[in-house]
Amino acid sequence: MTPDQVDGLGVALNEAEWHDLSVDGDSVSALLTVLARDENGDEVADPRRTLRMSRCARLVASYRQGLWDDPDAPVVPLDLAGLRDVLRRHGGTPVYGWEFVDAEDRRWPSWQSRLSLDLPLGGPGGHVLTLFQDIRGEAHLDCKVWFAELSVVDGTGTGMDLDDFIAAGVRWWDAMYAGQPSDRAPGIVPLAEERRRWWHLFRRTPR
Repeated sequence: MTPDQVDGLGVALNEAEWHDLSVDGDSVSALLTVLARDENGDEVADPRRTLRMSRCARLVASYRQGLWDDPDAPVVPLDLAGLRDVLRRHGGTPVYGWEFVDAEDRRWPSWQSRLSLDLPLGGPGGHVLTLFQDIRGEAHLDCKVWFAELSVVDGTGTGMDLDDFIAAGVRWWDAMYAGQPSDRAPGIVPLAEERRRWWHLFRRTPR
């Protein structure tokens, strides 16, 4: 992946809802519903997207019974089936923060020794995806996957060009900042001035 694609994935995944995660050999797949618009500017009818990460080195998860910043929240052990069960029963809330791939994660030191699951996968890795779920303010799930290659498929299982996937997310956020209403996420409005400035900087900066 290029630096532009890494940055673009941060836009395309921002406020996506995370629903499931599966492992097949050294490959990991994460199912999300994303905010995206097609080339006509319409919100996509089927926003399901699966990130398929291959040649993965490691998958870790920390499922804690408490708020994300509670250092005393009990850690719940999980196997892969348990992790999927947590996501299927309690997941689906948005991930946010604009940075998900190869991002500086200041919170990682606070939970890297408090793992529910630590699964070596045998691949070389090279990039890292970070996702989380806030579970009704009662529990918190953090997850990282170290991977070498990433691809995207749509809700029908059809492969998507990575740049096209990113462009659809960029169009959604451009439209939001232009004041275009969204049926998919009507509560997201351009009120945060700092985020607005950051967004316009991202859109202007040559890469």
